Amino acid sequence: MTRKLFLYVTIILLSSCASVEKYNQQISEIHSPEELHQDVDYAYKKLKKLHPDVNWYISKDELDKKIDDLKSELTKPLTTKEFYKLFAPAITSIKQGHLSIHTPVKRQTKKEIKGKGKRESPFNSLSFYTSDNKLFVKKVFKGDTTLIAGSEVISVDGEKVNDLLDSFTILHASDGYNETFMPEFVGSRFGFFYSNTHKQKDSILLHLKSEDSLYNRYLYAHYDKTKASSEEGKDTVRVEKKKLSRSDKKIAKETQKKIRKKNYKYGYNKKTKEYNRNFSFLESDTGVSIGYLKIRSFTNGGYKDFYKESFAKVDSARCKNLILDLRGNLGGRLVEIDDLYSYLTDKEYVFIEKSKMTGRLSFLYPYFHTESWPTKTFATILSPVLAVYQIFKVKKENKEAYFKFKYSKLRKPKSDTFTGKVYVLINGESFSASSILATHLKATKRATFVGEETGGAYNGTVAGVYAKVELPNSKINIRIGLMKINAPYTIEPDGYGIKPDIPIKSKINNEDEELQWVIEDIEMSNKKK
Repeated sequence: MTRKLFLYVTIILLSSCASVEKYNQQISEIHSPEELHQDVDYAYKKLKKLHPDVNWYISKDELDKKIDDLKSELTKPLTTKEFYKLFAPAITSIKQGHLSIHTPVKRQTKKEIKGKGKRESPFNSLSFYTSDNKLFVKKVFKGDTTLIAGSEVISVDGEKVNDLLDSFTILHASDGYNETFMPEFVGSRFGFFYSNTHKQKDSILLHLKSEDSLYNRYLYAHYDKTKASSEEGKDTVRVEKKKLSRSDKKIAKETQKKIRKKNYKYGYNKKTKEYNRNFSFLESDTGVSIGYLKIRSFTNGGYKDFYKESFAKVDSARCKNLILDLRGNLGGRLVEIDDLYSYLTDKEYVFIEKSKMTGRLSFLYPYFHTESWPTKTFATILSPVLAVYQIFKVKKENKEAYFKFKYSKLRKPKSDTFTGKVYVLINGESFSASSILATHLKATKRATFVGEETGGAYNGTVAGVYAKVELPNSKINIRIGLMKINAPYTIEPDGYGIKPDIPIKSKINNEDEELQWVIEDIEMSNKKK
């Protein structure tokens, strides 16, 4: 029995290594025009089958022409990355911000992972932002400590940043005709677009400018075992760890438990070392109380205790002014934004309408079309249960399938809802769930909006559950939203975000002009009373 088990495991490992090598070879090959045409046809077929509103912002005839023009351009063999640069603009012409296209990444064999550890992109060590078509280092997470945050990136491996940013803006799209999303998104996701369009390398040279000084720095790929193995080879004296007493161990355990609980409540991001959810009271020259909610993302960890605690603090302080900062918040969970909104309204409400899909079983596609065999097996075993579930959750109306979220029913506000004045700070990267929340606050005239137009559309988006489609030859991946999600409010013209009542464009300095305007407005209003 033991021998059979050993033989089985050996076969699995060998086949795994072989499949990795085969995959890596395929993604590095040059693909014939016939193969590229097959990929285009396959992608368009899946897009029409899965996306609930392909022609929301582009007519069928226009999109058909885009696809035909793309195929007519594919007359010579191309690498996957060369193909991606032509393919992505055609597919993203549907103007759906949640639709994203990824080029395949070289996979590591088990031997490589065992030797060096899992690889991280060189760009994982820092974050970027853009302003006036210039790229700046926002934060340095690890690596070279002499790399200065705030530095302008002039070139990357000899390529001008301006040219790179211009080429990246056509590889993705915002929701509709919005023009504030992509300039910011290509900055914050610069590493993603660079990796999609360039050969994988373990070192990348940045040419930077800090004030009047020019300097160069390398970014290096990180392997999680490299540091440990290099440390072992050093001729150093090892310091034995101090043995903890039973009481010390208990204290350490309780401390770690408190940290985990806090990280869960506030949504700690290990990479950025920041909390997603933050609340504080801001200082005012006139002494007026101002609550400040900075929500970086509606993801990660719990949220109920955080909002309950935050609004309890607002109530205890008799605070009548609240600032909700959604700048840079790309969205997240419906359940969280619904919970937050229930503290900001005193009326019953319907949060979203029924979500349109292309078919009753569309939401099951990701589970049956995945590379994960455990997920496929689990979905197959539970298929009878899932079939019953979809009968109750998905309804056909006028031959259209609609998924019924609980948020489509009448909802009640919290008993301790905030009734004071609300200000919302927004910019181009206020997207998806942020925009759905902002739509409610704008439509009900519940808040004053300050900043720039949101990247997410006022009239809704296509998101919810996603299907991952891999093209057969180039192995390019497309992420397609399966549900059309929108609040019960619309505006004309369609295809634009929530626009600010007080337009203020962020500038490159340490001053937060949007926040400062709100504080001054609150102080001015307080003086008039």
